[in-house]
Amino acid sequence: MSGSFDTTHSEERLAARRDLERLKEEHGFLEPDRGDLDDPNIKWRFEKPDYTLANLEYMKGKTKNHPAGSLELVVENLVKRWEMEASHFKDLDQWTTINRDNYHVQANGGKIFSAEDTWKIGNYNWLMSGCRKDLYNAEEEDFESSHHQFRGAFTKGFPWEVLEVFSGPPTVTFTWRHWAHFTGQYMGRQGSGELIELYGFGVVELDEHTKIVSIKVYYKPDEFMEALKGYIPPNKLSKGKALVGSGCPYAESLNNSTYL
Repeated sequence: MSGSFDTTHSEERLAARRDLERLKEEHGFLEPDRGDLDDPNIKWRFEKPDYTLANLEYMKGKTKNHPAGSLELVVENLVKRWEMEASHFKDLDQWTTINRDNYHVQANGGKIFSAEDTWKIGNYNWLMSGCRKDLYNAEEEDFESSHHQFRGAFTKGFPWEVLEVFSGPPTVTFTWRHWAHFTGQYMGRQGSGELIELYGFGVVELDEHTKIVSIKVYYKPDEFMEALKGYIPPNKLSKGKALVGSGCPYAESLNNSTYL
């Protein structure tokens, strides 16, 4: 769900590029590796994406700084490259990250989607397929409408990061964080820049060529949509509260006690 958003003017992109280079120099940050986007053979679904602003938001908002060569960074870049191909490649045969014949995905133990399914409906709709229909009805959305809605809400990008990897190939298991500032509009509701966060768990099966065979994602889409629609305050999602709960009320009362 970490998309690119090519809605800024060239001057803004140039300013974002300067900020990116400064952060890289000052903190040793690495830009995400999504492959060669300048390959002239790529058939784009719409046009070649520009990730400058999305990368800047990623660097400014991430909570981890995985070193080069680490398993965490390898997994993070693989997922980002897969997301780029799924969101922007017009030809499914050009996807380099998947085992086309065996590839399938699933969210929260729900419906299983094939490569052709995901290419047709887009990542948002299979990831949100189990969401309460009064919050988001994936069956009534298509690739274009879903991307339009979320890009319109998160005008500065929707960054994604790996938090921790628990096992390496062929079965890669990891926790992740997805966040954005609600600066645009969603279904007529204007955001005010509030931070909306998602936390979850992922299981990715790889073949002997490091191609993705399956993706299983676990998270709580209902709370995400409730925050986006203003039904609950966004801070209820912060630090994974929607996923792991807010904690023990008794322990919280002790933490707030003057005796500690």
